[in-house]
Amino acid sequence: MKKALLVLALSVTVGAKPDPYLIVPGKGFGQFGPSMTLAQMDKKMESGDYLEGEDLGRPSAEIYAMDPFVRITLLLNHRRQIRSMFVHGYMGKWHTAEGIRLGTTLATLERLNGRAFRFHSLSEKPDACQIFDWQGGRLARSLPKVRITFASAMHSEGYSGLSAAERRTVETRGAILTSSAPVVRRLNPIVESIELIFKD
Repeated sequence: MKKALLVLALSVTVGAKPDPYLIVPGKGFGQFGPSMTLAQMDKKMESGDYLEGEDLGRPSAEIYAMDPFVRITLLLNHRRQIRSMFVHGYMGKWHTAEGIRLGTTLATLERLNGRAFRFHSLSEKPDACQIFDWQGGRLARSLPKVRITFASAMHSEGYSGLSAAERRTVETRGAILTSSAPVVRRLNPIVESIELIFKD
């Protein structure tokens, strides 16, 4: 009986297809990663689904450009090599092995990390809303060179329940927030960007 169950489990594993929407730190999004050329990516796209342009003055490209649920932005260096890849929005199909995706809440991240973490306040600074210290939690090991950024405070379900003073606390320019702070937990912001960093 045990042998039959083992054979069945192995056959299910072998027959399972790779997840096409899996984000793998250091490797890329699904079948797309920094080892591919832009021309190779272009060939995999339907007409209009691969676009080149600029992002904040830097050369960039988009794949699945016409589908906001799977669109990936590539930031390039002057040699047109991929510096980073990211997804942006409030929901989408891409996810990490832990289940982190656009729209994931702070509460879920803290549970996955196994402890509190720190991030920049939800202000207008360039590094605003970015998580920068997992404080030795599980996600520090499983998400190397992954930049996760929260949406602005007003996109959080808990925003309307905060007082004016509490809103100032989470939105103060340059402030550092901890996920375990009561006001931050009530706000419970959501992930708006997941970026894989390949080159400085």
